[in-house]
Amino acid sequence: MLKLRTLPRRMFPLIGLMLWVGVGQAFAQQETEEEKQERLYREDYERYQKMSALPDLTKRADLLLAFMKERPGSKMMQYAQDNFERVLDALLKQENNTAILALSERFIKMRPNLGETYYFYGAALKNNNKYAEAMDALAKCYVLKNPLSARARDALERMYKARNAGADSVGIAAGVQKIIKKAQDEVGK
Repeated sequence: MLKLRTLPRRMFPLIGLMLWVGVGQAFAQQETEEEKQERLYREDYERYQKMSALPDLTKRADLLLAFMKERPGSKMMQYAQDNFERVLDALLKQENNTAILALSERFIKMRPNLGETYYFYGAALKNNNKYAEAMDALAKCYVLKNPLSARARDALERMYKARNAGADSVGIAAGVQKIIKKAQDEVGK
């Protein structure tokens, strides 16, 4: 380590200048990072606005999925997820089960612990008469606690009851609980 006494006094201004330039460069890099974050936010916002304006629901959902995959850390992520769910809901009302199944499967592979998509997936499976798979999907929605959990549980119970018409209420409750337990094991909850 260098002792200050051994340095000539005329070196002090030079050292001060070097420190000042170094601090200035570090500050400039920080500003550049902030500017980069602001630029990325603006780009994401504009991209999101264009996607949201698309009237073709399937195309919009495809673009939202691509955005969520490409920009997982974006400040627009929650907006994109919410918009994607609204698209699935609209497709469900249109009874476009083929699109719902394809889009839901892609989203579930990307984000398996977001339960809302399982609700739409389960509803589309039910509409395609795939009751066992539908009940599994609805149970996962319920287990992953989200705004659609109560609806998923209700739909699961109604579907189980319809499929097991001869069962008493205790048998129905036990059967539903068995499906929920399987879902808990599969999603790790």
